[in-house]
Amino acid sequence: MAGTQLPSGYGPGRRRIAPAAKLGVAVVVANLAGLIAAVYCAQQIRAVPAEQSSETILFAVYYTALCVVAVVDALWIDELVFHGAFRLQHLQGKDGARLNLKDDEAVVAASMQRSSISFPAVLILAGGLTYLLFNAVNHDFNPYYRRIGKFVSQLRGDDPADQPRRSAAIAALSIRRDPEIVPILLRQLGRGGEQGAFAAWALGRFSDIKHQRKAIVEALWAASQESDPAVTREALIALARLQHRVVAAPLQAAIRRDLDAGNLDRRLIYATGFIQTPTSLPILQEILQRGDVPSQRVAAWAIAQHRDQRDAKDVDLMLAERLPSASVLTRCALIHSLGILGNERSNLALMHAYDIATPAERSTACPSETVFLRPDGADEPADLLLPPDTMAMKIIHTMGQIRATAPEIRSVVEPWLTALVAANKEDGTLLAARAQSLLDGIRQVRDDTRGTRVDPAK
Repeated sequence: MAGTQLPSGYGPGRRRIAPAAKLGVAVVVANLAGLIAAVYCAQQIRAVPAEQSSETILFAVYYTALCVVAVVDALWIDELVFHGAFRLQHLQGKDGARLNLKDDEAVVAASMQRSSISFPAVLILAGGLTYLLFNAVNHDFNPYYRRIGKFVSQLRGDDPADQPRRSAAIAALSIRRDPEIVPILLRQLGRGGEQGAFAAWALGRFSDIKHQRKAIVEALWAASQESDPAVTREALIALARLQHRVVAAPLQAAIRRDLDAGNLDRRLIYATGFIQTPTSLPILQEILQRGDVPSQRVAAWAIAQHRDQRDAKDVDLMLAERLPSASVLTRCALIHSLGILGNERSNLALMHAYDIATPAERSTACPSETVFLRPDGADEPADLLLPPDTMAMKIIHTMGQIRATAPEIRSVVEPWLTALVAANKEDGTLLAARAQSLLDGIRQVRDDTRGTRVDPAK
């Protein structure tokens, strides 16, 4: 009836909530809920869930939340910028073919928009912004997972059949320097067994880390005293690589046990070259006498690393005494190591080594020696005794490194080099040329009448 008054809230006076306002509320709710879900899932994944299935579910929740937030945000942006063109055309079915003349002008205009182009662009933009937002609140979770998390996930489980996978994951983590890495490796060290051994090896590669060094050393020292021989061995080597000199005595004891058993681990010998304590020299000298040839070669290198120790001034004599009776390959290592020590009296031992060698031995190739430091011997090679050369050329090169400066040494070296040049001049080899170059250099850089250096250019 025309005169009837309608109740409050009915009729033309009713106020409608705009779709943009409704979507604004949905955006706030969706973003808050999405952030809570994303933070929770990221924290659980960083904590290394025990089962693969749980991590899969957490990732599904994480990316579902991201997608829901992106869609809600895109609908809101579409409402604000394009007057809800996507909502009107695809959700309410209003397009240019089904316009109602009573519709609002904004509705008619939105119905004419090409939402099939605009909305996907808005959705991609919203998805990208949501991805960045989730990463920001989760401290770059996605880059973290690509760089670290996927390897941490592979550390789960105790099935021996999966140990190669876990070892490979530890190896991948050992070359990264993110703050999370050391705590992860320390947890693996505590698990013991092969996994603990690989973790000890990996921690030994962190000599460049200063702020976490104390925690690493303390954990490795504790591991070095465990009953598991594999973990103990790797912990000793790792401590030596970190130059923790307190490890010298247990390291030497481990080498002694190997030597007596006739099964030397060259990594232990190599490790003595890091801590460089003179107390290691007696066992290294014994290896030069009793060890297998590859171990003797590494021992020669390790002895030479003690060159700067106050109580190891005569280590060159230790090498020189072994030189005449050693095998050809061991002689090569001794010659190279004498060059590292750089004592000019070694010229005499080098000349003697050349003189007693047969022509075949002089032309023998002196190869490098590689020690693989990974527990399974599959990776992290340390190449020693470089560069390779023939024994004869190695001797001349070493003499060139240490030179002859004292008159009493030169009085023997110069005639010997002169004779060597004359004996090999017609062979067409580099030996005579290298020897002549060395001889010329010795003669040009010292004036015996004044005992001072002279500039060859003057």
